[in-house]
Amino acid sequence: MNRPLFEGVFPAIITPFDSYGNVDFDALGCVVQFQIEAGVHGFFACGTVGEGALMSVEQRKAVAEAIIKGASGKVPVIVHVGTTNTSESVDLAVHAERSGAKAVGAINPFFFKPDIEGLIMHYQEIANAVRIPVFVYNIPQLTGFNITPEIFGRLCAIEGVSGIKDSSGNLSQIQTIIETAPKPVTVINGADDIFLAALLVGVSAEISGIANAAPELMVELYESFKNNDYKKALELQRKVNALRRVLYGLGPSNIATIKAALELRGVRAGLPKKPLRPMKSNEVDVLKEKLKALNLYW
Repeated sequence: MNRPLFEGVFPAIITPFDSYGNVDFDALGCVVQFQIEAGVHGFFACGTVGEGALMSVEQRKAVAEAIIKGASGKVPVIVHVGTTNTSESVDLAVHAERSGAKAVGAINPFFFKPDIEGLIMHYQEIANAVRIPVFVYNIPQLTGFNITPEIFGRLCAIEGVSGIKDSSGNLSQIQTIIETAPKPVTVINGADDIFLAALLVGVSAEISGIANAAPELMVELYESFKNNDYKKALELQRKVNALRRVLYGLGPSNIATIKAALELRGVRAGLPKKPLRPMKSNEVDVLKEKLKALNLYW
């Protein structure tokens, strides 16, 4: 059996912004160091929780560079390069490779949705432009298009496509991808509420939004699984799910809530980028009470 390209917990790292929409690079550096000290195994830069789709191409390049530099080779960085169009995705992929990324991930184009032939062409051009692995990124609840096991199987014909990050939350689909992929691939889960279940069916890593606010919890769950302590891993999964219900159930967006939760831990997390708004003071008060009740880190 081929060893997966990536293993462990990769925070879908947030991007801190100021009130003008500029990246707060000092705060970003603080977040990177906080995560590394907590024992994470890598980073996923400029993804959904990282607000990649809200940034300009130049902002995304600068953020990718900062995260790679902050990681200092201690852990690998996967850079998300997906956009609505192929040329910008290729540009971002080339930049990511030159900056030291170990792989790139790309969401399928949204708004203007290509047919399957166009989708294959899109990923082929990205893969042709770089030598590092290319991961397909599936998050149908945001793109309105599901990359099924059959579609992923066709994308596997592209030499540089080395795996998939599936955030559908569909465990049956993830299992089918693992069982039917026509070549050895690395399958990464992106739905934190099924992390343990996904590990049990064969995924090797988690790209996690929750890990921004509670990296220790996600790392401990992963390590418990690797140590065959499934009872403990299940207990930790239930704690993850309780935390997820708080972070994804309050405030104007999960991004705003995750950033507020980090701030409550004393880690500078900045603001969301407009049109997303930060939590109001009364919303933060409710968040603080609910987080405290979990008896975790708050």
